[in-house]
Amino acid sequence: MTDKVFISAHQMRYLLYVLFALIVSDGILSDYLVSQNLGRELNPVLNTLMGGGQFMLVKVCGALLVIILMWKLYKRQHGVAAIGSLCSLVFYTGIIYWNLFAFAFSRMS
Repeated sequence: MTDKVFISAHQMRYLLYVLFALIVSDGILSDYLVSQNLGRELNPVLNTLMGGGQFMLVKVCGALLVIILMWKLYKRQHGVAAIGSLCSLVFYTGIIYWNLFAFAFSRMS
């Protein structure tokens, strides 16, 4: 059975760039919300790192690791990597909107 490529390598690179930006944006928003007591980090591992430089370092390194692994997976299994990346994009887009909603709601009250 042939593996049909429904997303080009060029498109996959842009998808991974956007995913990286969303993960880092989530870290920036989360760090700001927690430092201003407007929200809290629900991940217990990341919660212990909040308020210091380690939190953003972990977020950036984790995002880089995900991007590298997804790119390696794309070279072997195009469809799985593309679907996984798209699902991650949807997930992190939801998280960004949630953080923005929390920020806007906290400013209204």
